[in-house]
Amino acid sequence: MPTADLAVTRQLYAQHTAIRPLVEQIRAVADDLSVTGGDLGPVRELLDRLEADLLPHERAEEAQLLPIVARALGGPDPIAALSRTHAEIEHQIRRLRRILPDTGARAEPEDVIDLRAGLYGLYAIMQLHNAQEEENAFSLMPAASTPT
Repeated sequence: MPTADLAVTRQLYAQHTAIRPLVEQIRAVADDLSVTGGDLGPVRELLDRLEADLLPHERAEEAQLLPIVARALGGPDPIAALSRTHAEIEHQIRRLRRILPDTGARAEPEDVIDLRAGLYGLYAIMQLHNAQEEENAFSLMPAASTPT
């Protein structure tokens, strides 16, 4: 891997690692949602963080990391699944924002059920996506480049 590509890959890997707690927070927020309580403050805060921290990282990977991986692996076919999961992550976050009720901090039980399902779905996509990146993209870095 050329030096410039390795530098970009290292930077994105550091961001990838730093975002792991945010990904785990998706599941934690879903676990804590209560149909009877209906407090959506934690969901709003999570979505704000996903939009501010996660989406810019995923867009940077799409724009910077995937071309590096395509060059290293000899074409766009190996990165198609990664690109698709980037699009799906963005879609799911937009969908969660749309179904989050605008009125007050409380929600109807059906809103909570929809939000919980969406959060668990996003968490599953993120788990798959991160595994794909670690196996197919970040594994291209020399062993000394990846922290243990």
